[in-house]
Amino acid sequence: MKATRALRRMGKVALPVAGLATALTMAAAVPAHAAPAAPAAPALADDPIPTFDFSDCPTLPAGAAPRSSICFNAVVTSGKMILGKFTQNIDKPIRMTFATAYDPATREHTPIFGNLRSEKMLVMPGIFGDPILTAVYAKPEYAGGFQYSNFQVKMNLQIRLTNPFLGGRCLIGNADNPIRLDLITGTTSPPPPNTPISGKPPVIVGTDGTTVIRSLGHVDNAFSVPGARGCALDIGLVNQIVNAQAGVPSAAGRNTMIFNEYVGYRTYANLPA
Repeated sequence: MKATRALRRMGKVALPVAGLATALTMAAAVPAHAAPAAPAAPALADDPIPTFDFSDCPTLPAGAAPRSSICFNAVVTSGKMILGKFTQNIDKPIRMTFATAYDPATREHTPIFGNLRSEKMLVMPGIFGDPILTAVYAKPEYAGGFQYSNFQVKMNLQIRLTNPFLGGRCLIGNADNPIRLDLITGTTSPPPPNTPISGKPPVIVGTDGTTVIRSLGHVDNAFSVPGARGCALDIGLVNQIVNAQAGVPSAAGRNTMIFNEYVGYRTYANLPA
């Protein structure tokens, strides 16, 4: 088939996964590291501070205290993904909104996921030779599993690849077999061949009214990446070609996420009515 032959000629398919994550509380402290710090992950130049949008703040559960519950809007402004065979810089912002709901009865903060918003990213400008009709785009999507503890975020992602041939159901990872990220600001401990890298602890860089703004860096290079499914009506040959070009499935220790981020946060008492 002509389309299949064209797919075989794919030279490069960089699969940008967007991950993202940030978790802070106003009184939290950065954990100390007893061992010498690993080399910091390669960082891009400081990015401009983005605007923050709190319209996706999740509804607080009954009994939560608005003055002590916090909504976060985290924005990945740049970074790098190394997935299987390919490396790509993040060139469009990825936003995630979540909250920590404070229960005065138990004195506990409970993390609640709100929403993840991202734009599709161009990963190949025309695998069939025509960039208008056959460019491949990838869009990171939330796939469950959100957890937060002490500046660490765990969450699952899936990557939706789209173009007229692949259709709209071509996924790298899914809810049943996701990309499981453990994003930290500290130092990773990956299996080989990857070596430890370090993120950047959150630092206050300003305020905007009642919004506190921090910059930070999250890293993870110990995760695995599953193979593609659902491509071109879930035709097995097409799935195999996408997998071969992308180098997925890719075992743990062969993939890396580096996220340069800002997070803006405010209490629920200070959210717009």
